Amino acid sequence: MLTGFELSFGLLAIVASSFVIGTVGFGFALVAAPVLLLYLEPQQVVVVINSLIGLMMVLVLVRTWRHLEIRLAMGLVLGGMAATPIGVLGLNSASPGVLRVTIAIVIIFLALVSLKNVQLPFTRTRMAGPSFGFLTSLATTTIAIGGPIAAIYAVSQEWKPERVRATLALLFIASDITAFALYSATGLVSRDTLANIGVMIPGMITGFGLAGLVVNRINDRIFRHAMIAVIVVAGSATLVREFSGV
Repeated sequence: MLTGFELSFGLLAIVASSFVIGTVGFGFALVAAPVLLLYLEPQQVVVVINSLIGLMMVLVLVRTWRHLEIRLAMGLVLGGMAATPIGVLGLNSASPGVLRVTIAIVIIFLALVSLKNVQLPFTRTRMAGPSFGFLTSLATTTIAIGGPIAAIYAVSQEWKPERVRATLALLFIASDITAFALYSATGLVSRDTLANIGVMIPGMITGFGLAGLVVNRINDRIFRHAMIAVIVVAGSATLVREFSGV
């Protein structure tokens, strides 16, 4: 279990990452993973981050559930749940390097296209929701960075910020509950992992509280550009980390 300075730095990272996800609806791992990877094994980092995201998304959904449209969200959720067992298997047995690079390149490209307000026809098809949900959960359960994929879909739908947060919250809750059960069944959840999740919860609550102070003051245009900025930074950081071997 993290203690001392390691715990202090870890908590600061969780506060910052909880603020980010509480504001734009994703991006937790972008902030938390680089710090936690300094002190924990990669597999434990993925389990800890996804567990905290699931808990955080419960808080987000409690705040935003009135803006949730189940019919629009179900495609993402069902696609996400279908991918979760594959992602857990990948985390348990496969090297995720190629997946990291592929996902990073795709999300950077799509984000830049979205910034130019170019419509992506495939994001409006019936299978877009399940497809993006599948890819989001596959990336999340394997390398803990999948939110930008779902965010690309949300940006393309031109949803209001509250609907984006509510929809992504439901997707991550469903995916992370399924993933945690499978992590446990495959031996990826130890007592040390549970202890690290527990000591990080105060930081998560603090970050969520800080996000609540500003989240309703962000207009739609700023929200859209903030989402795209987080997507590009997430993808770029993933590429740099992969090619530099960090």
